[in-house]
Amino acid sequence: MAKANAVWGIDIGQCALKALRCTISDDGESIVADKYDFIEYPKILSLPDAEPEEMIKQALTQFLSRNTVLGDQVAISVSGQAGLSRFFKPPPVDTKTLPDIVKYEVRQQIPFPIEDVIWDWQQLGGTIVDGRAVDAEVGLFAMKRDAVYRALEPFDTAEVDVDYVQLSPLSIFNVVCHDRFDELPDPEEFDPENPPESVVVMSMGTDTTDLIVTNGIKLWLRNIPIGGNHFTKQLAREMKLTQAKAEHLKRNARASENPKAIFKAMRPVFGDLVNEVQRSLTYFQSNEKSAELSEIVLLGNAARLPGLRQFLNKQLDIDIAKINEFSKLGGPEITSQSAFSDNVLSFAPCYGLCLQGLKKAQVKTNLLPEEIVVERVIRAKKPWVLFSTAAIALGLLSGFFFKANNWWVVHKDYEDSSGTSWESAMNKVSAKDTASKRLLSEDSAAKEKLDKFNVIAKELKSASEDKYTWLELYSALGQAFPKDDRITGKADPEEVGFEDRKELYIDHVESLFHEDLATWFATIQPVHANMFIIPAEEMQAATSSDSAQAQQQEQTETAAAEGAAGVTGPGWVLEIRGHHFHNSDEALSKLNAGKTYLYKSLIKSLLNKKDVVLPFGGDDNKFSFEDIGISYPTITVSSDREPKTIEFDPTRSPDEEAGNSGSKKRMPGGGSMGGGGEDRGTGSSSGTTEQEDNVYTFNVWEYNFVVQMAWTPRSQAEIIAARETRRAAEAAADAAAAQAAAAAEQSEQ
Repeated sequence: MAKANAVWGIDIGQCALKALRCTISDDGESIVADKYDFIEYPKILSLPDAEPEEMIKQALTQFLSRNTVLGDQVAISVSGQAGLSRFFKPPPVDTKTLPDIVKYEVRQQIPFPIEDVIWDWQQLGGTIVDGRAVDAEVGLFAMKRDAVYRALEPFDTAEVDVDYVQLSPLSIFNVVCHDRFDELPDPEEFDPENPPESVVVMSMGTDTTDLIVTNGIKLWLRNIPIGGNHFTKQLAREMKLTQAKAEHLKRNARASENPKAIFKAMRPVFGDLVNEVQRSLTYFQSNEKSAELSEIVLLGNAARLPGLRQFLNKQLDIDIAKINEFSKLGGPEITSQSAFSDNVLSFAPCYGLCLQGLKKAQVKTNLLPEEIVVERVIRAKKPWVLFSTAAIALGLLSGFFFKANNWWVVHKDYEDSSGTSWESAMNKVSAKDTASKRLLSEDSAAKEKLDKFNVIAKELKSASEDKYTWLELYSALGQAFPKDDRITGKADPEEVGFEDRKELYIDHVESLFHEDLATWFATIQPVHANMFIIPAEEMQAATSSDSAQAQQQEQTETAAAEGAAGVTGPGWVLEIRGHHFHNSDEALSKLNAGKTYLYKSLIKSLLNKKDVVLPFGGDDNKFSFEDIGISYPTITVSSDREPKTIEFDPTRSPDEEAGNSGSKKRMPGGGSMGGGGEDRGTGSSSGTTEQEDNVYTFNVWEYNFVVQMAWTPRSQAEIIAARETRRAAEAAADAAAAQAAAAAEQSEQ
């Protein structure tokens, strides 16, 4: 199956694993980068105490954990030092016989048994004249077989299929041809005596430097055994530093206290590198006398060594090109990222591998072992072979069944010993079959009618067993709020003052569903326990310490009875935000204001009220809030008394007037639902002041609160069952108490 139009180029270097994923743009011309990765090893692989296999395995595992290569082509590079490159010029021969000449040259040029190496070749330049290759050059590239399998081993372990194995210098050559040359020379017009200018590429690795000289057609390679690690070792030796400190100092030489001392310590390695480059270029120009060198391109992270460009420029007298990006690589969202741009020089081999996988490369050689290619071709064709074999077997089997079926055909005129013909017997069977189908049809119609009756019966039954509705819940909650029977008609505050009204005003009601109410209870439990403690302000204002202590004792006993069993399972959390004005100094002194009044009026009802009337249950339709599924009513927010100014218009109805006192719609029993939006006053004592249009102003104390409670919805049958269970438990408790009292009385006698 053909792979997607995307290629991962992976370069496993001595210091880090670099990977780049490229695709073809929509116009089919440009190369676009859409993913990359850079994973630095803890140590350089060539250090004596390093474990290269383990570190490469860990880096590749980390790469695969955050990137997906399935469906993409994968190309890897190997060091130029691990490979062998040879170039020769064949005589003008027929292009059909050129492969035979190459095979002969392979045995002459490669100093290893041919069965121990994996090799490939490519023609570089040359023109075709009368079917013959003229002025052509052939590049032979080879690696020892065991070295190739060592490079593939980490990918085999990770179950990643590699499609291309390429020498790193050849990948860089493809990058130079694609990215540095605006237009490649035409091989048909190439003049060996007057070739185009050549570019020198120095790809500096950790331990070696690949020197590549090319004019876009011809190619010359050499591996120099000097790399970035040699500068580190020289610095560590000269300045008596550890390898790690020397590496850090080398990378940050310009920011050090004495950069001149650092450059001086590394100068011998600079000199050795320049000597090797000069010697290599001299040898190249002695063979290519007409070649002219235009510039040197530095690649690899080691090329960022401070002072290297200036030193090479001065010693070699050749322009040193400064590379900050790949000009023809698209995908700015990738190339602009700091991790990529900081290491852009080291991504050249990955870029070249992507070019080869996307068919945009000059050199197309592949050192992937042929046996692996054959194995994958067979593996890809196995499903088709199995499908074809199965189709043939199915065809043969079908033919056999058709033939066998003919053996069992009986002629219609055949008669048995009793004189019954085959045709008459079949007619009887057909008649029975018709009758059977008719009966089955009638049975199906009767069953369909029965199903309809069952659906109707289920609907009638479920109507009474349905979950407790929100309207019924609000109706029940309304019965928990205090009801002041004195407030009738226009509710004149001169008759019943706001501070004396037994009412709660509801500003807002919210509900939130929880998959498990235990999470809510874990948060609310300490708040619920503290709710039963009377605030210090109210205790101090109490005129009777005995009554205050008694009140506190009562609430403490209620808290103990409530317990902390908790609530679990799915359900709703109901939140009521409101306020009340029952906060006069007299009410405060009687422990009947603020939080205490809220407890006595609402919380106590939610905990103890057992005569909540619901629209089901027949004559016995009274329940407790616990039966309904409401538990743990908790005052979560409790404010101090705050001054409040109320404007009263006696011409308005009570519901309209409630809007002026901070509420808009009353709940049954005296509470109210809706939002306020009132202005705060500054007075603290009760009084009236007549204003225009018969509007009176009252100064009262306001107390704001938030109450939360858990609600586990129950069906009507479940609510009735819960009530009966509760009543049975209460009866048992009463019987036990009576028995204990009788026993105590008898013991006293």
